[in-house]
Amino acid sequence: MPRSRKLLDLLVVQETDWLQRGPHQQHHILERLSERGHKIVVVDFEILYNPWPRGPLIVRRREWPSVSRTVPKAKVHVIRPNTVGIPILARSFSMVTFYRELSALARRLRPNLILDYAISTGLPALAIARRFNIPFAMHVLDALHTLVPSKALHPIARAIERTLLRSADHSVYINQELQDYGVKMGAHKERAHTIGTGVDLDRFHPDIEAASLRRELGFSQNDLVLLFVGWLYEFTGIDTIMHTMLKLPPHVKLLVVGSGEAETKLRRLQQSLDLGERVVFAGKQPYDLIPKFIAAADVGLMYSNINDVTRHILPVKTYEYLASGKPVLASQLPGVMREVPPGNGVLYTPQDQLGTIMKQLLNKEMCLMEGARGRAFTEVHCDWESLTDDFEQLMVTAATY
Repeated sequence: MPRSRKLLDLLVVQETDWLQRGPHQQHHILERLSERGHKIVVVDFEILYNPWPRGPLIVRRREWPSVSRTVPKAKVHVIRPNTVGIPILARSFSMVTFYRELSALARRLRPNLILDYAISTGLPALAIARRFNIPFAMHVLDALHTLVPSKALHPIARAIERTLLRSADHSVYINQELQDYGVKMGAHKERAHTIGTGVDLDRFHPDIEAASLRRELGFSQNDLVLLFVGWLYEFTGIDTIMHTMLKLPPHVKLLVVGSGEAETKLRRLQQSLDLGERVVFAGKQPYDLIPKFIAAADVGLMYSNINDVTRHILPVKTYEYLASGKPVLASQLPGVMREVPPGNGVLYTPQDQLGTIMKQLLNKEMCLMEGARGRAFTEVHCDWESLTDDFEQLMVTAATY
């Protein structure tokens, strides 16, 4: 699809941290749009703040005029409105400060489109879009209400999510499973679109040298190294992998790259199972180093528990593993299975067969064969530049709705 010549001013709203979380789908695509000359202004929320009294009671407004997470020449303008450091009140307070911030930006920038990723702060975004007659679109990466920590608030969050999807002039989803979900929630079927997840094929590839990093991490050439990269949610399934490792030879190792709420629990599990040096926690790493960590491993992990949060997901790391020539050991996640059919490098494994499949992965030739299939799949379906072309054209269309 040819690139549009029309340059857009996009006002982006999310309720998570643009600087510290991810990179996610929006970082890859919106930074590429920035590189192409579109103006991208993101209004975000510091989700990992220190609550008062450990942190400040009043969290001051901050601004970063030129941010790049994935594309070196990108210049994304990030604005973080002020809020309060009290967990229960922070979201509600931010709805007010986001409204004020977005109102000022709408007057000053006259954006062509408001692009929303949020529930709570999505409401003021929708209100501003209607007030200033700006097209409003949603880019849906998850079933948003399922991410709300308190299940007691899920009915309220779901109602807000439904309102936003019904009100959106256009909605775009990272996989068909989520598009079906969005349409069921009330999104306009004729203006619902799927643009998949991609990968930087030049950054992630099978020929990265990582033997030295592998040695530094304490792994030998003969070890089978399983790798998880990302935020350590309670449902990532790493605990299941660790329990299964007890039934496998000692040269099956686990490398965890990332941090999150489940880290302390997983470290305790490592000790209680007496896995010792078989499990290495490398902590959160700069995105530029992730290709090398993947290259230092043999198998990528996507063995998440299947629940309301994970049912529709298709994390970017799935394609980063595959593009690096690594087979992916995954649970039977509907959103992933629909986009990457079996036979393309992802081994979808029910829990009662997990030990058997992990034993099969001890065959290095099998790993190489499955990894080659995964790389071939990404080369055909997952190039970020092609996906950005599609997203760019859709934003131009949405902006003229």
